[in-house]
Amino acid sequence: MLRNRQEGIVNLHGLWATALVAFLFLFYCQLYPILGGQFVSDTQDIYLFGIIAASLFNIRLYKAYASEFSSLTFGQTFRLTYQQTFRIALIMFAIYFSLKDVGASRVFLGTFLSIAFVALFAINKIIPRRLCRISFKTQVIRTAIIGTPKALGDLQKWTSQKTDFGIEIVGYIPETPCPPKSEQGEVPCLGQVEDIEQILEQNQISQVVLLQNALSKGATNVILKKAQKVGCRVRIYNNWQEQYNHRIVVEHEGEHTFLTLEDEPLENPINRSMKRALDIAISLPIVAFVLPPLTVFVWFFQKRQSPGPIFYAQPRTGMTKRTFHIIKFRTMHSSDENSANVAKQATKGDSRVYPFGCLLRKTSLDELPQFINVLLGDMSVSGPRPHLINHDKEFSETLNAYYTRHFVKPGITGLAQSKGFRGEITEHELLKRRVSYDIFYVNNWSLMLDIKIIFMTIKTIIFPPKTAY
Repeated sequence: MLRNRQEGIVNLHGLWATALVAFLFLFYCQLYPILGGQFVSDTQDIYLFGIIAASLFNIRLYKAYASEFSSLTFGQTFRLTYQQTFRIALIMFAIYFSLKDVGASRVFLGTFLSIAFVALFAINKIIPRRLCRISFKTQVIRTAIIGTPKALGDLQKWTSQKTDFGIEIVGYIPETPCPPKSEQGEVPCLGQVEDIEQILEQNQISQVVLLQNALSKGATNVILKKAQKVGCRVRIYNNWQEQYNHRIVVEHEGEHTFLTLEDEPLENPINRSMKRALDIAISLPIVAFVLPPLTVFVWFFQKRQSPGPIFYAQPRTGMTKRTFHIIKFRTMHSSDENSANVAKQATKGDSRVYPFGCLLRKTSLDELPQFINVLLGDMSVSGPRPHLINHDKEFSETLNAYYTRHFVKPGITGLAQSKGFRGEITEHELLKRRVSYDIFYVNNWSLMLDIKIIFMTIKTIIFPPKTAY
C-alpha cells in the first residue's frame, strides 16, 4: 500500500517537472529576444522534444528517493536537481552538435539550463509534500503499532516521514498492561493485545504494524486473523515471511523492511486517476443518454405489473466500510421491497419479483442506475460487488480475509461476476471463490484488467449464467 502511494507521488511529480521544464523552454524562447538576445533556429521543436524526453527519463531518478521524497534535505534536493539538469544538458548539447545548429545561441542554452536548475530545485523541495497532502488528505490510514514503547524508537524516523503519505500513528498496543499515562510519552497506549479486536474497532484503526518479534508466533497469527477480520491492513517490521502461510508482500523503506498481506495498486494516485477517468468515460454517457429512455421504459411496465417507485435505494458498505445507498430499478413488488424480507437474497422463482423485474434482473438492466453511484464516487464500474450489510457481517465470520475486498471501491461488476458468479450464494465454497476473485482484484488491479472485466461482463449479459435470476 505505502509503496504504491510513494511510487504514485514520484511519477506525478515527474510529470509536473516535465511540464514545468517544457513550459520554461517555450517561455524563454519568447522572452530571450526581448532581453536583447538571439535564438535564430528553426529546430526549436527538436530541442523541446529532447527536453521532454530527458525529463521523462529523469523520473527514474526519483525512485531512489521514494521512501523520503516528501522530506528531502537540501543536500538530497541539490543532488537530485543536479542529476536532472545534467541529463537535460546532455540531450540539448547533443542536439546542438549533431545538427551543427549555428542559429542556436550557446548563451541561450546555458542560461536556460541555469533557470531550469533553479526551477527544478524549487519544485523538488516544495511540490512533493503538497502533492502528498492533496492526494491523501481524504485517504488517511490510522495506524497502531504493536510492541513495547522501547521498540517504538526504532521506527521514530520512519513514522515522522510517512505522515505526508497519509499514515497517522494513533498509538501502540503492548502485550503487557499499559503504563500510567504520565509514562507513555508522545505515542499513547491503546490497550493490551488481548483486546486487539475491540481496540481496532473503537479507534477506527485501518493498519497495524508488528514490531521485531514483539509477540510469539501463535499470538501474531491471532493478530493477523483479527486484523483481517475487521478489514485492517497489516505490516510486519521484520523478516518473518518464512514463518507464516500468508501471502506476504515485502516492502523496503530505506533501512527498514516490512511485510504486508496486500499489494494494493490502487493506492497509487496515478492508478486511481486512470480508474476514475475510465469510470467517468463509461458512466457519464450512460447516465445522460441511456438511463432516461430506459427509465421511461421500466416505468411503463412497472405501472402495469407492480405500481410503486421506479427506483430502489438500499444501504450497502463501500470502500473502507463506509455506508452508501446503492440505486437500482425496483424489481420486486413495492410491499416486499420494503419488508423484512429485503435482507434475503433473491432466489429462483422468487414470488417477490414481478415478471418484468425478473427480466431486468436476468439481463442486469436493474443495475444500470448504479452508474449514478459511480458518478457520485461511491462506486466504480469494476470492483467487488457490494453485499447487504448484514451479509457482510455474516460472511466475515466465516472468511477472515473477507473485509480485504473493502480496500477498493465496490463495483457495478467485478472479476467474480465476469466469470459467471452471480445471484444467490448458496454454498460456502461459492462465497470463498467469489471473495478470492475480489482479493485477487485488490492485489492485481490494472487498467487492462478493468477493461477485460467489462467486456467479459457484457458477454455474461448476452449469455446469462444459470445463477442469474
